[in-house]
Amino acid sequence: MACWHGVTRIVLPRLTDGVVTLRPWRTADADALVIACQDPEVPRWTAVPSPYRRPDALRFLAVALAEAERGSMAALAAVDGGGRLLGSFSVMEIDRERATGEVGYWLARGARGRGIATRALELLCAWTRRELGLATLELLAHRDNQPSIRVARRAGFTPTGELRSIAKDVPSGRAYRVFASRTPSAA
Repeated sequence: MACWHGVTRIVLPRLTDGVVTLRPWRTADADALVIACQDPEVPRWTAVPSPYRRPDALRFLAVALAEAERGSMAALAAVDGGGRLLGSFSVMEIDRERATGEVGYWLARGARGRGIATRALELLCAWTRRELGLATLELLAHRDNQPSIRVARRAGFTPTGELRSIAKDVPSGRAYRVFASRTPSAA
């Protein structure tokens, strides 16, 4: 993190475990982002608009950069060793006073079922604790999205049993999500 005119901006990292790399989004990622978001599973479980077009991708990339500058979000592209887009992993709703944040993610169709999401989520969580000082991370997964719930559990998140209705940016009928949290002791 860096302080600039009283705002603690987030210096976006490059993180890797040798299989998956999380890195800052680039404008050059826009076309790959559009292609990945055509998969109906991405907007089904997230606030990604459908249909997803290049202006949506460019808007997301601009917002991601602006939110990092404000210190409120770190959005990273997950890529393989060849630089191919695998998905998106973010920590949002960063509250430094409470040392909390919310993680969110999606994977492109071809990256699913290979442990990529768990690896990327573990990288993101370790970084948020180490560099941002976040003690508790929340993860909201739709109660019917079993693959996402399995990823959360494998990455050390514990379901609380709490259901929340999320109205912000989520179409009607997809608003109920399972809430889970992760603290440093769960790492």
